[in-house]
Amino acid sequence: MATFSELIANDDLDVFFNTDEHAQTVTYNGTPIPAIVDERTEEINGAVVDSAYLWVMASDVPDPAYRDTAVIGTDTWRIQEGPYSFTDGNVWRLPILKDERPVI
Repeated sequence: MATFSELIANDDLDVFFNTDEHAQTVTYNGTPIPAIVDERTEEINGAVVDSAYLWVMASDVPDPAYRDTAVIGTDTWRIQEGPYSFTDGNVWRLPILKDERPVI
């Protein structure tokens, strides 16, 4: 299997973002798109939060913005502040959070 870098180098993102193999369908600002979700739980400023990175094709999300929504399964996630990583002009790596809770 090719690496992510090799897929990008070969302009073969359709393979990487194939929802039958690697990606899943995410609803981004109301539009279903293929995406890769790298989910984790971490502590930010003393609060435990569910965070992830959302990898999306720039052709599907040309201009991501702070607080955009991404519905993954039944959970609504929010795009966090950038900077957003842009790999080779083809793919965004967006930081996302869900279940945000204030630190008391």
